[in-house]
Amino acid sequence: MLPKQDNYKVGIYLRLSKDDERQGESLSIENQRRVLTNYVNEQGWSIYDEYVDDGISGVSFDRPGVQRMLDDAKAGRINLIICKDMSRFGRNYIQVGQYVDYLFPMYNIRFIALTDNIDTLNSDSASMDMLPIMNVFNEWYAANTSKKLRAVFESNARSGKYKCTYCAYGYFKSDDGFNTPIIDPYAAAIVRRIFEMRAKGFNPKKIADILNAEHIPTPSDYQYQRIGKPNPHNTSHLWGNINVQRILKNPIYLGKLAQLRTTSVSYKNHKIVQKRPEDWAVVENNHEPIITQELWDKCREIDRSVSQGKRDHKGVTAPLSGFLYCDSCGSKMRQHNGGKGCKPSYTCGLHSRCGGDVCSTHFIKQYLIEATVLADIQAKSRMVLREADAKARFMAYKSRQHENRSAEEKKREAEVKKRLDELDKLIQGIYEDKVLGRVPEDVCINLLEKYSTEKKSLSAEYEVILEREKADKKDEADVDEFMSRLRKYAGATELTREMCLDLIGYVTVDENTGRTKPRKIHIYYKFLDKELADKHNALA
Repeated sequence: MLPKQDNYKVGIYLRLSKDDERQGESLSIENQRRVLTNYVNEQGWSIYDEYVDDGISGVSFDRPGVQRMLDDAKAGRINLIICKDMSRFGRNYIQVGQYVDYLFPMYNIRFIALTDNIDTLNSDSASMDMLPIMNVFNEWYAANTSKKLRAVFESNARSGKYKCTYCAYGYFKSDDGFNTPIIDPYAAAIVRRIFEMRAKGFNPKKIADILNAEHIPTPSDYQYQRIGKPNPHNTSHLWGNINVQRILKNPIYLGKLAQLRTTSVSYKNHKIVQKRPEDWAVVENNHEPIITQELWDKCREIDRSVSQGKRDHKGVTAPLSGFLYCDSCGSKMRQHNGGKGCKPSYTCGLHSRCGGDVCSTHFIKQYLIEATVLADIQAKSRMVLREADAKARFMAYKSRQHENRSAEEKKREAEVKKRLDELDKLIQGIYEDKVLGRVPEDVCINLLEKYSTEKKSLSAEYEVILEREKADKKDEADVDEFMSRLRKYAGATELTREMCLDLIGYVTVDENTGRTKPRKIHIYYKFLDKELADKHNALA
């Protein structure tokens, strides 16, 4: 039992969460203050201070009001804490129990929850006996409320109701009850330009630098400029990587409303975690898009590229920066910008880090490797424009990467399909003969087993054939895409960053042996060497 206190210095605690606001006036801060103040005055005690947490959940004790009250209690400034009921103090039964049963007695603090008849001075009362059950119920209420709110949020999201204070940059919020995004012409032009720059190979930092150089307001600054207010947030008022990346990864610009992309760990732990895309609430064709699907896909392709690029001291990214690999050890070639009397070049990254004992330099000048790659692209572009059998030649090249279907396989496909159709008719005929009594039952059973076994084996074979057929069609689509991209650069006289990102998967450079033998440069093209490039991207 607590030692008897003669002079109480009271701290009254008031809390109201957003969920509690629905309960009406009885739980309002003003009502709590009036009830507690009247009670303290009736007892003849003095109020040292009041501690308020307005609009904050009671599940967590990381609340400014309650923390300030506990600091004052530990410092001896107050020795009596009073709140309207236990749920005001908290809805986490473990932490509430720790404070009431251990911490408050340690500091000789009396605790009263007025309407629940909880008073730690009367530890033998029936209300104190019920305290653990009361705390568990309060937490259950919080958990149940959380489930209901999550269900409401999910229902609204899947019905296309946009839950936002402000629309994503590039849109206005309509007043149709669903907050449907409406295009903001000025901001939409900036968004479109950001995607276009990314599609050309500009990294987010470079894009941000360009926007800052042109004094384009950040999304936050622009939002407050539109409503005629100064931005209250403490920011640098400059575009950065995060601003640009947030725009580039938001599917809202495709006309999709993708919500519930994040969640909290639980109603107790409010840490935000990312959800898998398949768990998002997505409404297709919800509003007018700002960019095309083609532009979005192009940016995603750039994101997947092995090359993220390195800018030189002038802020320029070389066309092949990040694309070159040492063919001996597999590490990326390191870019050297050159100095006085030296031209930019590339060397094996492992050699640069660990020395010549692990790998040789593989040194190659930048202008030489760029000229080699450009010449190969030019040759392939000319072939596409001039040769009628260019597609066949590219298809033949792809066939060497994986085994294409032969004429015999195609003939076998027709045979298998024909036999499967025949078996279906035979099996159906046996059933009819059995029903009509034309064939003895034991004969029917033997025939059915025979035909069913054959059908099962042929069906499995046919599935394999179809998969191979799909691969052939995909090869053809890849070649068509590769040729389409080559045509864009027909007649190009300079190797550009955009050209490399469009066409090249990666490039390997062999050892520099001086003039004893020619250098071997292997260029692996997107779509043409897709299997190899994809494998390399996964390992890079």
